[in-house]
Amino acid sequence: MDTLFAKQQIESFVQDLNSTKPMPGGGSAAAVCGAMAAALAGMSAHMTVGKKKYAAVEDRMQEIITETGTLQAEMLDMAQEDADMYSLVLQAYKLPDTTTEEAEARGQAIEEASKTAVAASLKVTDACVRIMKLAYTTVTEGNRMMITDGSASVLLARACQQVAAYNVRINLGGVKDKAVAAETEQLLERHLSEGERLQAKVLEEVDKRL
Repeated sequence: MDTLFAKQQIESFVQDLNSTKPMPGGGSAAAVCGAMAAALAGMSAHMTVGKKKYAAVEDRMQEIITETGTLQAEMLDMAQEDADMYSLVLQAYKLPDTTTEEAEARGQAIEEASKTAVAASLKVTDACVRIMKLAYTTVTEGNRMMITDGSASVLLARACQQVAAYNVRINLGGVKDKAVAAETEQLLERHLSEGERLQAKVLEEVDKRL
């Protein structure tokens, strides 16, 4: 995927948000926040490695550095993917529906585009859970001086997750397959519940250490 947004300067990206352009939108902005959430968890791990006091967890912190790097890249890809999904759904809704055949083709296109968009946003809600788990580890086992960065990581990841959840729900409106819709809603609820639980755990640990 050509991750155009990942190559933009921050100022340029924000200016594009605050414009008449339909893209990037909320989903892309949220995914960029998700990338920053991953980066902050990674930074906490980086700042733990090499410290004698944390020698016992150095191997785990090295793993977190690798994992957060992967998640950071995934989130930037998802920022572009969100924009691509918006275009896909929009194109489906713009198809003609004058004849019965056209209406059927349009309905099928909307169904498929909506399913694809839903799956893309669900990837984001899941990735946010993974980021929050890593942030929790850095807060509880990593450099104590970095705990507020851990809280920033989990708060950004949770915000990203909630935005992605709204995108799942709005695109479910185009999914007529009740079985797929029900399965999606159940999976989304699991992601959100886990995100809520992890946010509470991380913030509780940070508050105890302040």
